[in-house]
Amino acid sequence: MSGVLETTIMVGNRGHQKRTDSTVVVCADGFTVSVIAGGGAYCSPKPALCMCAFQGEGDLIFSGVDGDAPHDYPGPYQKVELGFPSQRPEPWGEWERYAEISDAPMDTVYGYVPVDMVRALIVSHGGEV
Repeated sequence: MSGVLETTIMVGNRGHQKRTDSTVVVCADGFTVSVIAGGGAYCSPKPALCMCAFQGEGDLIFSGVDGDAPHDYPGPYQKVELGFPSQRPEPWGEWERYAEISDAPMDTVYGYVPVDMVRALIVSHGGEV
């Protein structure tokens, strides 16, 4: 499998060193879902948010906050954030606990979802196109 999902898992798509603008996975049967990993996302490892500031004669300094990995963590990710799927993920009993708003399964984000679970979801919809 390659494409948006695997690229996001391997190098992320948010944060200090943004690797790609692509976030939406499109499947063969038309199912779509946003997949995000990097600074500010519900992913693991969670890179620290990059806080940039100028000091003195224009020296740019970086500091990271709120993360368990450096702000410039290059990947890979074990858990990712999904958002706003075009259909409720199935089997719902396995997905519900990841939903930020479980009674709105298509209008919410899913945090810290294991990548193997995301891969299985994509395969169940015919794979990424």
